[in-house]
Order: sequence, then C-alpha cells, then structure tokens
Amino acid sequence: MKPLLCLDLEGTLISNAVSQILRPSLFEFLEHVSDICELMIYTSVSFERVKNVQSLLVEEGVAPAWFRDIPVIRPEKSLKPKAACGRQEALLVDDQADVIVPGEEDWLVEIPEYLPPYSDRDQALSRALDNIEMRVRLLEPSVRIELKDL
Repeated sequence: MKPLLCLDLEGTLISNAVSQILRPSLFEFLEHVSDICELMIYTSVSFERVKNVQSLLVEEGVAPAWFRDIPVIRPEKSLKPKAACGRQEALLVDDQADVIVPGEEDWLVEIPEYLPPYSDRDQALSRALDNIEMRVRLLEPSVRIELKDL
C-alpha cells in the first residue's frame, strides 16, 4: 500500500481559493506524487469551494483528470491532526507549520506559502517532491542482506 499524501490547497498548490493562481509545475508535481502516494486534500476551505477548484483546474487542463476525484477532509478546528486522515503512514504538504498538532511535526512536509508577486520561477513543488520521495523511501521496509548473500 502506498503512503498517503495529504495536500493543503491554499498557499500550497494555489494562491487561494478565490484567485486560484497556480503554483508553477502543479501538473507535473501531481503526476509524480500520484505514482508514489495515495492523495487526499486536507484543507479548511469549504467542501463546495474545493470541489469547484478541483473541477476548474481539471477543466483548464492544469491538473490531471483524476484530481477532480481526490477525497477531501477538513480540520474541525485550526489544527490538522494526523488521525483525521486515517492513516499512520501519511505526510502532509502544507505552507502553515502552525496547523500541526504538537508532537506530530514529523508528518509535515513544509512548503513556503505561495504569495504575491507570484513567480513563474517558484520551485517549491519541485523541492517538496524531492522531500516526499526521500521520506517515502524511508517508509519502505528495509531489505536485510545476509553476509552469505554477498
């Protein structure tokens, strides 16, 4: 089973749910992470607004067609507890470290908030992908090598 990757929406994948300015390389990022992780959106944005954003990004061709169907969860308060995603092997890509429950800092893949002026040279998703790939490899069961096999 692939680990779960929870994606924040505002300030992480897009500017915000109103202006919806895409972070550079969003399509490529989504394609790569979907190969190594199951995906979920974990955001405080309303379900209706998230579904509209998902549909619009797919319709505009800036997100893969399957992005429309990614499940969405919302925190009950201002924190995003790992337990809400229902998986032990999970990571959260988010631009706000203060949403992490104390003691759960290891599940955060922090990304700088996507703010104006929005740069086409922003490499945050690429750097986050490198971090995610490394952390997913660390989650894999280790292979034991016996001396007799050498």
